[in-house]
Amino acid sequence: MIHSFPKHPVLHVTFLCFVFSLCSARTVQIGDICSKHDNPSSCNTIILSVPGAIEGVDIGSASLYLINTAHVNAFDTITLISEIIRNSSDAQTKQRYSSCTMDYTDVLLALTQAKDSYSSGNYSDMNFNGAVVTKDVKDCDTKAYDSDQVRIDNQYLADFSMIIMILADFLAGKY
Repeated sequence: MIHSFPKHPVLHVTFLCFVFSLCSARTVQIGDICSKHDNPSSCNTIILSVPGAIEGVDIGSASLYLINTAHVNAFDTITLISEIIRNSSDAQTKQRYSSCTMDYTDVLLALTQAKDSYSSGNYSDMNFNGAVVTKDVKDCDTKAYDSDQVRIDNQYLADFSMIIMILADFLAGKY
């Protein structure tokens, strides 16, 4: 005997509502995210860069968007650091910024792992990798004391990674 969906319209509608609720995106208000950030103003600016975020933040698509954007920003910063190394004649400056390059290599890896963690639903690892990004950009920041642009980029990336960590906690159901 072949079974089919229930013929009763109420059961059919109830079933469809249940299925769609499982597949629907979770939307969170910007203020709910940024109230958990150390720098709510920067958080607000970053979140508003996410397409469609003004109506509320789809935490899943925002996570991917912000991880990808952070990856691009980290790559741009490592390019800037490489230019500083190339243009410097001072051995100590080259050494400090070479160390920053290693920090940013770790940042790029952590962002790749954060994206993989998101994709696999391992939100605690996504959060952990966001914390690794924060640590590494702060490490670079202590070495890049003579470059305002690198320090600005470091702070911007630290703000991004904190948002990624907050979104990971939302995805994990902690909020």
